[in-house]
Amino acid sequence: HFQYDADTAYMRRMWPVIQRHLAWEKRNYDPDGDHLYDAYCCIWASDALYYNGGAVTHSSAYNYRGNKLAARIAALIGEDPEPYRSEADAILKAIDQRLWLPEKGTWAEYQDGMGLKRTHEHPAVWSIYTPIDCGACTPKQAFEATRYIDEHIPHIDVEQTGYQTIATSDWLPYSWSINNVAAAEVMHTAL
Repeated sequence: HFQYDADTAYMRRMWPVIQRHLAWEKRNYDPDGDHLYDAYCCIWASDALYYNGGAVTHSSAYNYRGNKLAARIAALIGEDPEPYRSEADAILKAIDQRLWLPEKGTWAEYQDGMGLKRTHEHPAVWSIYTPIDCGACTPKQAFEATRYIDEHIPHIDVEQTGYQTIATSDWLPYSWSINNVAAAEVMHTAL
């Protein structure tokens, strides 16, 4: 909304809401302060996603963008943008260091928060398009990640059309909302 409207009076009125929300996200989803965020109810598929306190690509990308935009708003309304700029920079650095998989040319779905802290190296499409949408990548990373979709996400023939659609992930065993064809996911990935 703020990107398309120059109403700084409204921005000032909403500023406390933005501050409280970003503080709530940090408190709840980054309690260890590593600048990577757990995910719960971030996306429609949350009913079947269990990250258990892990460092998640799509939720970290959302918080990168949220803090980056908060820094822009703060500067426009005379508030201090530095805490939000610093958090955005730290999130991007953490995503690049811990979740970007250069040998695969994509992001990990997440990194475990417990045990062996393994990275789950087969992202669903939302963990590919979200960092791209949020600007949490370089152009090279965006290109490589979309190639990952071409090469690793299942493509399903649409009968008698010569076209294909894609699954949301390559995860098995099948579970509702984490490995199926969802029109919105297909369209968002295409964009």
